[in-house]
Amino acid sequence: EEGRYLEINLGLFSETDALEMIAYHLDVSVEDIDGSFLRNLFTSSRGMPHYLSYVLETIKRNDLTVKLDNGLIGLKSSESAESKLGYKSVNDLLLYRLDALDSSVRTTLHLAAVLGMEFDLLDAALSYEEVCGVKNADRFSAAMELCAHLNVAEKEGIIERVLSSAKHDQDEFGDPVDEEDRLCESLEDVIVSPSVRKSHPLYSENRRYRFTHDSWKTSILSVMLASRKEEMHEQIATVLEREIVEETESKDDLEKQITVFKHWNLSGNFIKAAELALQIGGQLTILGLNSQADLIFSDVITGLKREQGGVTYGGICSSVLDAVEPPELELLLKVYIGKGKALCNLAKGKAGAEAYQSALDILHYTPCAFEQEFDRSVCFPIFSGLFIVLKMGVIEQNEGGSYEVELCKQFVEQARLNNDPVHYGRALAMQGETLARHGKFEEALDNLETIKSIYDIETQHVAICKAYGSDRVGQAFSHSVNWNHALGRTDAALATCKYIVEEIVPMSDPKNVHNTFCLIYSVIVTMKEHDKALEARDLFIAAVVDPFEEHFGSGGSTVTKPMWKPILMVLDMQGNGSKEIEHIEEYLEWALDESSYELKSAIEIGMGNYSATPLAMFAEVPYYLARREEVELKKRKQLIQTARAQMEKSLENAQKCIPYAKSYAREKLVAIGALSTELGV
Repeated sequence: EEGRYLEINLGLFSETDALEMIAYHLDVSVEDIDGSFLRNLFTSSRGMPHYLSYVLETIKRNDLTVKLDNGLIGLKSSESAESKLGYKSVNDLLLYRLDALDSSVRTTLHLAAVLGMEFDLLDAALSYEEVCGVKNADRFSAAMELCAHLNVAEKEGIIERVLSSAKHDQDEFGDPVDEEDRLCESLEDVIVSPSVRKSHPLYSENRRYRFTHDSWKTSILSVMLASRKEEMHEQIATVLEREIVEETESKDDLEKQITVFKHWNLSGNFIKAAELALQIGGQLTILGLNSQADLIFSDVITGLKREQGGVTYGGICSSVLDAVEPPELELLLKVYIGKGKALCNLAKGKAGAEAYQSALDILHYTPCAFEQEFDRSVCFPIFSGLFIVLKMGVIEQNEGGSYEVELCKQFVEQARLNNDPVHYGRALAMQGETLARHGKFEEALDNLETIKSIYDIETQHVAICKAYGSDRVGQAFSHSVNWNHALGRTDAALATCKYIVEEIVPMSDPKNVHNTFCLIYSVIVTMKEHDKALEARDLFIAAVVDPFEEHFGSGGSTVTKPMWKPILMVLDMQGNGSKEIEHIEEYLEWALDESSYELKSAIEIGMGNYSATPLAMFAEVPYYLARREEVELKKRKQLIQTARAQMEKSLENAQKCIPYAKSYAREKLVAIGALSTELGV
């Protein structure tokens, strides 16, 4: 109801505000407060109202004020009675409070701080048993002991119970979550499964706690030895991982997995952390949560970057890489590859290129990479990734394309020696694209024949997608549509389209919508250019739009999603010709909005290496609207001008793409020019 709530936006306090707040809390006059007292509190709290209030409450509770020699009120000294400054910092005050607690309570708070800003009572209890070596017979007494310790901490205002399902990324005062907990953002709260935990003495009393302020957790962690924190993280990870293994419903619980990963990573166990990161990152990527996947992979890498000094490769010291064993190197490269994939899915080509190049630099330097035990197939996705970002236009090379040619040569030779059809097929597909980019279409098609002899989608599709993110081998057939166009072989191009739609798409994973889009993009464009626009629209909805809605919902995201609406509009208008268009007003609103044509260059160049550039498709929306006589003449003129401007940009962008993208834009510019003349523009 109106007037029921009062919203106050409280900014940082000035020194005057802080002085008044001190006086209010201590029930004294502002003239009675010593300047050193004010400076200490204001500097420590940085003027944050909640923080300042909290510190003043601590001071008042523990009677930490004293009348100084000058008659003014100051802080009692933590060192000597002669110092006017008092405690050196707020952290000093918090440690004073902690030191006053019983050692057993402090031990429990150590565990709580390692668990995180917010934690579950049952998680704390199970971890407490692991840390203290509690036997089954002593479980009840240990649980009661833990609760007693937490009750003390709660009374002291160090922790508090969470009464509602609060998100983990901030407390009710808007204080930011610590760095360790940020990965759980946007995922659901931990769900306690009764199947295994209901036998625990605290099952019926389970609840969540959180620290009342991040300063408490930070202060507790600051006095713990690094080795002790790592040991506790390992013990907590062991407990939580055991539960996931035992509980079937928890195996797909991403938040639980992320929590376990966090603890393994902070324990310093690289192998456990990397293995779990790859598992979680793969799931997040499939769900379209590429930003979260990037965070997971980055955390693993950051753990190895802690050691500073000396020459680095991919940001990691040579001394660290010198000590790495083959299994660890394989995992490290996979993590960098996963990071590169996630970044490319976000259309962050430059950052993706850095991730792949880091992996290649590490591979070339690390001594164990030359040992027989090292699995060289791990490095193949690096070549594929660098090729992808090259097509995005973020890697500069000379006119002869020597970088691309050399990269392709290395990949094909190494994959051939490895004798694995999954990687050899991908290498050949990459070689075919390289040949075509340099105008050698006949050689590219000969290359495709070799691919046909080794490619079995039924047995290889899953493995290819796992290694490369999507079926890059199957996509070679999509690229060959353009190669046949370049050679004037229309029948062969249409036959290939039919093969892709009838043989490859049905055998592909419907959840990997990005792969399906890449498979049929050249097919859709070819069909629309051969009087099959409405059939192409039906195919696009059935193969891309509907599966995406089914598996990810309308709120899901994937890198090519901005292209879908304009593609569907173009196919609708082109296919229906002069017939009435049901959503023409919606189409007009889109076409007349300049922001509709904003697109990341990585998507424009990347997809322009599959067929027409996305902007060319976008430009056809105003073109087909300008052709419609029911649209008023003034708008038609505006639309055709927009179509020409956007198609010219497409042609400019296509200089970095395949030849078909250039010829497509040129052909459409001719049609746009003819309509412009007709409209008198």
